Amino acid sequence: MRLHPRALAALNEHLEREWPREAGGVIRCGGFFPLENLHPDPERHWEFETEDIDSVEAVIHSHPDGCEFPSRADMESQIALGLPHGIVPVTDVGAALPFFWPDTGRPYLGRPYRHGVTDCLQLLRDWLRRERGIEVPPFAYGWQEEADLFSDGIRDLGWERVDPTAAVAGDVVLLGRGRATHCGVLLEDGQVLHHPGAKPYDPTCLSRRTPAARLSRLVTGVVRPR
Repeated sequence: MRLHPRALAALNEHLEREWPREAGGVIRCGGFFPLENLHPDPERHWEFETEDIDSVEAVIHSHPDGCEFPSRADMESQIALGLPHGIVPVTDVGAALPFFWPDTGRPYLGRPYRHGVTDCLQLLRDWLRRERGIEVPPFAYGWQEEADLFSDGIRDLGWERVDPTAAVAGDVVLLGRGRATHCGVLLEDGQVLHHPGAKPYDPTCLSRRTPAARLSRLVTGVVRPR
């Protein structure tokens, strides 16, 4: 999503004026409209009146600590409202460029890593929707939470567990060290399409294909979408 220069200027002016408090608003008819932050701890959270979202194109707010990826709470808000959400990292030197999600129009390869926006799970969701017509509902997850991707998210979809030696193209490969913290999809050529990331935002870490044999020691399971 690209903002009109006037909307971007109004957005940045508002966010920089409110810094170090979180601030935000909505994009409506191409323009930016600020909303009051109703949270009792405005330097750490942003909360707004959801009755103000008629005809809204996107919701956007600042991360005054400069954080460049959505939190679990940000994801929960986006899922609940069903609207694109944007974040503007802001520091004492000013506002950075905003980013928005869902970000579903990218090609499979060469995506820069951003937790919750362009990461392994979002790549998997895009591939299954485009190639298999399978819609994977979004769910919220924090960076480096003590969670298992299968037990905390994919299991509820009712997908079938299969023996890794019987995996076929289109199966989802769960990866990690003891628990599934990463995933990819097995392709026809025996490679796994995936998007690893060692830190929550790394524009140099790109989505890729890796021979399945090179990932075998990290496989915690294989599931078959349906």
